[in-house]
Amino acid sequence: MSDWGPTQRVPAEVVLAKGGVLVGDLHLLARTAYPLDPESPLEMLNRTEPFFALMLGEGGAVFVSKTQVSMVSCWGQSQLRDPDRASAAKLVALEVELADGTKYQGRATFELPPSRSRALDYINGPGQFFVLWTDDLTRYVNKSLVRLIRPLD
Repeated sequence: MSDWGPTQRVPAEVVLAKGGVLVGDLHLLARTAYPLDPESPLEMLNRTEPFFALMLGEGGAVFVSKTQVSMVSCWGQSQLRDPDRASAAKLVALEVELADGTKYQGRATFELPPSRSRALDYINGPGQFFVLWTDDLTRYVNKSLVRLIRPLD
């Protein structure tokens, strides 16, 4: 994978829509312009390309179809990179039920215009994936595989 330019590897667990789990490293693009930090898993998952690369833990790379991914889980991901904007962000607790009946609880943090700052506006926002996080785990959930979402606040 070194012929693709500089990337940052992030350990991840990928849950597939029809069952199965892949464990390995996501390859996130390094940036040479502002912001200088590498792209986030959410940014990578919401890019328009239909596949992403995953270097499997046992070796070898696979290209995973985003439409076939139910959820990607990563550890140690920061939700708000810009601490100066943290006070403007809204925090909501959610329960997400996937199409297969699996339920996850966590929090979503988002910054939206005051007239469109509901949890529903966040979920209906752009991108195929949204973030649900706990203190130690960040889940990137595929919107198209969600059955329903319950606000817990």
